[in-house]
Amino acid sequence: MTRARVHGPSGTPRPEELVEVTLHDVRIGSSDIALPGVHVADTGPERLFTSDDLRFDPRDGGGPFCPPEQRLEARAFGVVNVGFHLRRGLVRIAALLGRGLPPLAVRIGVHDPRAPRWGGGHYRLPALTYTSMPEAAPPAATGEIHLGRGGRFVLVDGRPYFNAPAHNAAIVYHELGHHLTRHTADFRVNVDRPAGAQANRKIALDEGTSDYVAGMLLETADIFGWHRHHEPATSLRRRRLDGPWTMAAYGGARSDDPHSDGTIWASALWASRIEVQREGVAAEEFDRLVLRALVRIGRSGGDLPRRDELERRRQFGHALQALLDEDRSAGGRVGAVVERVFAGRGIVTGYDNDELRERWRARLPLAAGCGR
Repeated sequence: MTRARVHGPSGTPRPEELVEVTLHDVRIGSSDIALPGVHVADTGPERLFTSDDLRFDPRDGGGPFCPPEQRLEARAFGVVNVGFHLRRGLVRIAALLGRGLPPLAVRIGVHDPRAPRWGGGHYRLPALTYTSMPEAAPPAATGEIHLGRGGRFVLVDGRPYFNAPAHNAAIVYHELGHHLTRHTADFRVNVDRPAGAQANRKIALDEGTSDYVAGMLLETADIFGWHRHHEPATSLRRRRLDGPWTMAAYGGARSDDPHSDGTIWASALWASRIEVQREGVAAEEFDRLVLRALVRIGRSGGDLPRRDELERRRQFGHALQALLDEDRSAGGRVGAVVERVFAGRGIVTGYDNDELRERWRARLPLAAGCGR
């Protein structure tokens, strides 16, 4: 057993809430740690760990104005924070799915030579080409999370905090959501692609589901609130799960941000979660339906050519149908509530996304199952 210090795992993603936790079955290297199903490595040349005491001070994220020793401590904290949260998330997901996910590798700072001020994260699979940040080495075949070291400061209760993604549980959980969708819904039908020629481009359903996973694991709708509080709560860029988003805001073009389009899906899921709780159904039961519906999506496709299946898997109505089918197979407790909530946001089965947007904007009647 190893004692560690991390940002609090639930209720809020705010970075100042530190808790001490016990890590089991942890292996500690010079700048990496391994937990069951998770390996997290800082790719810098410095040694970060010199003992089995993992109780580091986050040093307000580190950053360029900290002394070197404090920047190293902030990086060590980030490695531990990521390992704890991913292990916690994988355990929760396995309980809901009834099975585990493949092992997950995380590399922090891997893109430093080309993007030293990158403050984001992404989930990568081996591919022939990449739209941004080429890989020096192929990512793990089962998927890999890359995190930057941070690019800017944000104000947290009046003090500057360097927005290091490894310190941000919401970013970590969002990328874990992509690992979940890859090995369940498989929105890009990667299972049929060569191992070294996977597709990494994310669609709105992938981004929205990953935001929902972050909200589920943090138990908060304002998943990115501490570093996006400057964005109005009414902006899609804030990506609050409790926003009143409808298909009227859907873009759908290749140039549109799938994160923003995905917020429409995520908020419909979150609203359904709240509504079924009002009906006496536990949030965990709804979360289980959502995750198992992803498995149902991934099992579809044997009846269609690849291009048609890719198109089907990007449709909100198709994903909703999988959720309703999963509910029926589990006894049909929440389907009527879910249909009502989704319909109130312009999402029903039987139409493609563009049709849903145009009909909602024109306020034309939507009848489930009556589209093409």
